[in-house]
Amino acid sequence: MSLKKIKELILRVLKKKYILLVAIFVLLSGIAGAAYNIFVLNRQQNMVIEFNYPGAEKGLNPDGSIFEISELKSPAVIEKAKENLNDKSVDTEFLRSRIFITSKVADNSVDKIIADVQEEKNTIYMPTTFHIYYSQKDKFSKNESKLFMESLAKAYSEYFTEKYSEKNDILMFKASDYDFENTDFIESHRIIKNLVDSMIDFVSAHQAENRAFSSDEKENLGMALEKLESFRDTSLEKFYAYVVQNGVSKNNAEFLKSLEYLIDDNDLYYKKKIEGSDIVKEAVDKYDPRIVAVAFVPSIDAKRNYYMSRTKTGIDDLTKMSYNDGMTAAKTLKDIEYYRSLVEKFSAVKSTSQDKKDTAESMLIELTTTLEALSEEILRIDDEYITSKTMNYFIIRPPEGYGISITLIAKFVILGGAVALALVIFNEFWKERLFKRVKVIDEAFAAVDSAKQKLHRKRRK
Repeated sequence: MSLKKIKELILRVLKKKYILLVAIFVLLSGIAGAAYNIFVLNRQQNMVIEFNYPGAEKGLNPDGSIFEISELKSPAVIEKAKENLNDKSVDTEFLRSRIFITSKVADNSVDKIIADVQEEKNTIYMPTTFHIYYSQKDKFSKNESKLFMESLAKAYSEYFTEKYSEKNDILMFKASDYDFENTDFIESHRIIKNLVDSMIDFVSAHQAENRAFSSDEKENLGMALEKLESFRDTSLEKFYAYVVQNGVSKNNAEFLKSLEYLIDDNDLYYKKKIEGSDIVKEAVDKYDPRIVAVAFVPSIDAKRNYYMSRTKTGIDDLTKMSYNDGMTAAKTLKDIEYYRSLVEKFSAVKSTSQDKKDTAESMLIELTTTLEALSEEILRIDDEYITSKTMNYFIIRPPEGYGISITLIAKFVILGGAVALALVIFNEFWKERLFKRVKVIDEAFAAVDSAKQKLHRKRRK
């Protein structure tokens, strides 16, 4: 095609009426793009939740219970999320119907699953990344989609943390919760020592998880552990030593009776366990070792496949049973010896003077007061640790917000311009040809119809 011909074609397209048509299409498309952006996209929000705590990939919550992402749409969470909406009358079930959840499996997880399948390994994997979509029904009302999604994220975080995060109630001690007034001093010591031992075990476990943790006041779990151990080994031990060495009891006669009962009761338990251990030992001694070579026991392997094993027989369970009974008997015997030592100490004291009772009472009050203050301090440190630990349970990427997307409007403008240009080209170059072809087809159909009518008239004559 010559340059002159091309120039002629361009001039035909760039007529004033066509320029106006293109401009109108471009303007209307831009307006349509802005309207779509404001009334549709901006009222449909998306956020992402990624769970990254151990066990999430197995479909478990942090406390070991079954994980269900559908709880994000539970009435309890929706009700809490509605608090930030201007219209509190919005039906909860209606809001639930506007929330959609999809899952995504990470690429590295897919590779692991495929590798496990190829190696014939049993594998369990649950998605840990979820996309949450919310679409506001009334597109022409005030846009509250982003506000609702942010509120939903906050409500779910609070719900999940409160329901499934680790609890440290074991570190809480309030003297008013315990009736030490009607408890003898030795029993009060036992109760407090058991509580402190449980606290020490709990804090030790947290320290082992994260030794680098430090609270806002630069305190760590190691410091809390040292304070608990110091309280147990110093203050609590001092109280115990004073009570035992001086035979201090609120009611000496009743206390001795209770000790005698504990001795008798534990003695019966000891005999039961030691006899049980001896009986099992005799059974093991009579067990014919030759049976191991021929006896087959139904077993199950790591892939949950059944097989017959002759390496494991009932002798293993019998030996374990005998060992456990023997250990229990030994511990019970130690308790009996302890109670007898107390009987010997307190039998030497006919009655406890009021001064010694008052001293022991003062020491007990001081112990409980100190432990209550220590409990509050350690709870504060451990609460911060659990909070920092819980924050790593999952990551929520909230909606990015809404506004005018220049890119989206530009796409609509380009699309409108392309449509307008197509109409111009059709009108200039194809319309006349198309009409001629349509006219020829119409004439052909008219000729056929005329021929049919003539043939019909001849037949009638």
